[in-house]
Amino acid sequence: MKQNDKKSAEDIIKYVGGIENISSLTHCVTRLRFVLKDMSKISQKNIENIPVVMKALETSGQYQVVIGPRVTDIYELIMGEIGNEPLESDVTENNEKIVDKIMSTISAIFTPYINILAAAGVLKGIVILLQMANLFNEKSFIMVTLNVLASGVFTMLPLFIAITGAEKFKSNKFIALAMASAMLYPLTAADIPSSVMVGTIAIPLKVYGGAVLPTIFAIYVLAKVEKLLKKIIPDIAKLVFVPTLSLVITGIITFLIIGPLANYLGVGIANGYKWLYDLSPAISGAILAGFGQFFVIFGIHWGIIPLGQINVQVMGYDTIMAMFMSAVFGQFGAVVGSIFTSRDAEERQLSISASVSAFFGITEPALYGVNVKKRYPFIAGCIGAAVGGMITGLLRVKLYGFAPVLNVFMLGMFNGAQSKTSYEVIAIGLAFIVAFLITIIIGLKKRNSGTQGREKKIIKLSTPAEGRVVPLEMVNDPVFSSKAMGEGFAVIPKNGKIYAPVLGTVKTIFPTKHAVIIESDEGVSIMIHMGIDTVELNGRGFSFKVKENDQVTSGTEIVEINLDVLEKESKDNIIIVVLPESKIEKVCLSEGNHESDELVASLIESAI
Repeated sequence: MKQNDKKSAEDIIKYVGGIENISSLTHCVTRLRFVLKDMSKISQKNIENIPVVMKALETSGQYQVVIGPRVTDIYELIMGEIGNEPLESDVTENNEKIVDKIMSTISAIFTPYINILAAAGVLKGIVILLQMANLFNEKSFIMVTLNVLASGVFTMLPLFIAITGAEKFKSNKFIALAMASAMLYPLTAADIPSSVMVGTIAIPLKVYGGAVLPTIFAIYVLAKVEKLLKKIIPDIAKLVFVPTLSLVITGIITFLIIGPLANYLGVGIANGYKWLYDLSPAISGAILAGFGQFFVIFGIHWGIIPLGQINVQVMGYDTIMAMFMSAVFGQFGAVVGSIFTSRDAEERQLSISASVSAFFGITEPALYGVNVKKRYPFIAGCIGAAVGGMITGLLRVKLYGFAPVLNVFMLGMFNGAQSKTSYEVIAIGLAFIVAFLITIIIGLKKRNSGTQGREKKIIKLSTPAEGRVVPLEMVNDPVFSSKAMGEGFAVIPKNGKIYAPVLGTVKTIFPTKHAVIIESDEGVSIMIHMGIDTVELNGRGFSFKVKENDQVTSGTEIVEINLDVLEKESKDNIIIVVLPESKIEKVCLSEGNHESDELVASLIESAI
């Protein structure tokens, strides 16, 4: 491995607060996923300045560092540095929000083996394509071998869940494997009945192939039982009796209670989703595909992806991931379009490399490196995705298997009794073409308009509040820190008095009063966003001193915030200033503590 990769790994450890601040670390296809003891020890700006890092954000109870396709190399180097240092993942869990706990648990359980699930999905797609082409006999060695390799992972999925679930819930992974093996064993033994009677209730036994929820709940209970037994069994007897009693107690609870209930829960989730889907497949497809990559940006897509496996287990097919494939190809089309609208060779090369990753189903390089950064390609990709998702719904395309990473090698999995591969090809083809064309049209228009002698504009802004001026990268919100909303800066305020940063007119006061847009006398729109997630307060704590169409000067008080309200509701009070409609090529910022109405930023608008 390259020497600079080793340095990058060391720097990542350093800037997340050191080894002692790391509770646990996993990775998926593109991201390192840290659970940290103290998020305040993160040096955000330094992490995002590391060459291999595309983006870093805190979400779902994790600190996620986006690396891209080489994430495995960096992960192994980091683990090499950590060595035998103990990682304690039980800190701060009680302070986590329930949604964050669920999201971080799902992520920790599934992401470590996402690559092998993707590989099995590719093999499954190839098997179906070979069957369609009649190139080999169904019972030939090559076909049987490929089919076994493709199907075994998904049937034996509880074994994978047992390993990562044991790590997450702090159980012995070998006892967890034994529990998962017991759940799968009835599938392999013809002499074991499909169900047994307990009184008048039939208890199913052969329903745990590919089971997600029953296995997760079983390993969770196992961890609790094991922990209790370790406390009450004498040390001399622990070696034998802890695993024995853990298996017996958890096994009885699992087969009698957890398994049936979790199985019914899975059926309920699948049927509930199917009911919503059947209301309007076209609208469902457009919405899910159109917003699909927003979930990826915030790293919360793992809250949705496991539903695809549940659908497959319950119904034999899935429609969620069929729609998500249009989301992938929408961003793929947009980043390919960016190749032809790039302003220079460096931007073009970045678009080309990101396009290659997107073709294989990995969209983060395209998102963070090109599309979100330039904004209009990302929007074009979402529009294209919505069109593709709508077609997917209209044609009722189904995915006969589980494919967490979607690319063309899995197209064979869309062929079945109620669906055809050609339908999905039409959907993703339209997603690609629409996104590509919109990106080309807007990109060329922007590039051409910039060649008509337009001079660069320097926009000077004062601080909107007394406090510490920081770059956008320090904002704990990926929408702003990634500059998806535009360039600018932020202020950590000392008090709640907020002032206009420029001479201009109040154009828009948001109904929830958490943001205001001022148009400068030069025609530049400046948005002041007060706090993070303060939209949820619905105006509580914000007292405006101006109204729309009022004239303001630099230093005019526009609003007063009751910071106590924000603190009580656990809202970050940072004041964010961005230029959402301007293409800024350089920001000159005077960081540090400043009084209100001090000139702190000069933003140079691009001439193209």
